[in-house]
Amino acid sequence: MANFSGTELKNLRKEAGFTQRELASRIGISRETVLAIENDRPQTMDSLSLEVVNSWWLLCRQSVCESSQLSFKVQIMKFFGM
Repeated sequence: MANFSGTELKNLRKEAGFTQRELASRIGISRETVLAIENDRPQTMDSLSLEVVNSWWLLCRQSVCESSQLSFKVQIMKFFGM
């Protein structure tokens, strides 16, 4: 899933009030994977599944402001070329 921003996901997590460990536990990945995603590590980002991004979004979306939700949706649309 190249060209997707780990920073955007990090901002969502932080705004939603989750620690890396809490988020990882809730979406079924390791804390180390969360760290790698948030730091845009190329190998991790290249293998990032849509399922992980969707789970991250579903967990965080109700706790973030409207502008953060819009920013995330714009990024998703750009990723899929919409």
